Amino acid sequence: MKLRHGLFRLGACALLTVALAARAASPAPEIAHASGRIGDDDPIEIEAMRQAHNLQVVFALKGSGSYLADVGISIYHSSGEKVLVTRSPGPFFFATLGPGQYRIDAEFKGKTLSKSFAIGQRGRRDLYFYWETE
Repeated sequence: MKLRHGLFRLGACALLTVALAARAASPAPEIAHASGRIGDDDPIEIEAMRQAHNLQVVFALKGSGSYLADVGISIYHSSGEKVLVTRSPGPFFFATLGPGQYRIDAEFKGKTLSKSFAIGQRGRRDLYFYWETE
């Protein structure tokens, strides 16, 4: 009886170890995202991207409001997990995130700005990043 019970425990531990290893090895779900550019994209296309995602981020210079492109983006879940790293070739960036608390780091010409935000079950979150002029 003790042997059978010990084998059961050993088998359960082995299954748990395999399940945890598979979970750790599986990649994080891909985050749908897109970027829009001034001039290249029709305003109707940009609005369609905006409607298709629950996060919109705009990059510009403080004061003039001139739009910025080629911005590095890192998005982290409140657990600390990095959920997306990419570059936005245009001043409009869109992503679809699950409900929760997040932080976004946006880097332009070596200067990183960060914002914390929440995504709800419904609706869209709009964020604006403004860098000081040089």
